[in-house]
Amino acid sequence: MQETKAQRTRAQILSVAQHEASLVGIDALTLGGLAASCNLSKSGLNAHFGSKEALQIAVIDAIAERFRVEVAQPAFSVPPGLAQLDAIMVHWIAWSDHPDRPGGCQLIAASFDFDGMEGNVRNRLADWINAWRSVIADAVGRANGVDKTNLDPQQTSSLAYGLYMAQHVERLLLGDESASPRALTQWRRHIGHDDT
Repeated sequence: MQETKAQRTRAQILSVAQHEASLVGIDALTLGGLAASCNLSKSGLNAHFGSKEALQIAVIDAIAERFRVEVAQPAFSVPPGLAQLDAIMVHWIAWSDHPDRPGGCQLIAASFDFDGMEGNVRNRLADWINAWRSVIADAVGRANGVDKTNLDPQQTSSLAYGLYMAQHVERLLLGDESASPRALTQWRRHIGHDDT
């Protein structure tokens, strides 16, 4: 099925919006600012989304879909077990350090912007983050069965988030280039996967 001009324009807008969200945050995206970046009129961009909230939700969904392709798919191409848990963290950290995301992971940054708010944008963001936490916890449960480990799925999922967020802040805010390898080393120690 061939993509329409409107679909191509929307995809282009969302691509630019993802890049800008990495730099300024999803909450700071505006229809006017994004229209200027895309060489569109504000009314032209508004025709694709209708409101700032709709734009923000569309950006979150686009980021989450790209995350699925760049992080989840390659990580889960590894068979269940400790090697898969290792792959999850390897691909997740690589996601936050990708040139397309000069300001790091937009979803993690947005979690700080929206955690104290209410509304549809916060809810959509929370849904995606909860879904990824559940995916990690399920992978831990499968690893327990395959490799006969005794990792607590919820605790290990929370630790994964903690290590990921720590390396994100330490690397981007503090300029600590050892943050990502350190987080990966701590993850491997926790899951008991030393075959790296």
